[in-house]
Amino acid sequence: MRKIIMSLALCALLFTGCGKSDIAKTYEQSEQDGIIKTYYEMKDGTWQCEDTTYQFRLKLDGRMPNSELDSCFVVLTNNENLTFEEVSKSLYSSSFEDIKVMEGSLMKIEAIS
Repeated sequence: MRKIIMSLALCALLFTGCGKSDIAKTYEQSEQDGIIKTYYEMKDGTWQCEDTTYQFRLKLDGRMPNSELDSCFVVLTNNENLTFEEVSKSLYSSSFEDIKVMEGSLMKIEAIS
């Protein structure tokens, strides 16, 4: 009898949480929406893409040099201090220091009129 109760208790522990998801919202890869990779907003407030978890999702608006339209960068990152200027510079600069600021971050680009 004791073995049966222990087996049932073990099964209950194993199946607890099955079917529950920690994902609050999914952002599917979409060329039309400018999403380069599928990523997820997690219930604990973090963001996940592939096997990497990010603490922040930053939406940075501004105008790149010589551009006619404003741009919006949506960046998954662990650096909450990233600026629009730093992100845009990382796209067009040949300086390693400018590119390095985006190390460990993932970006989506949208054109805003």
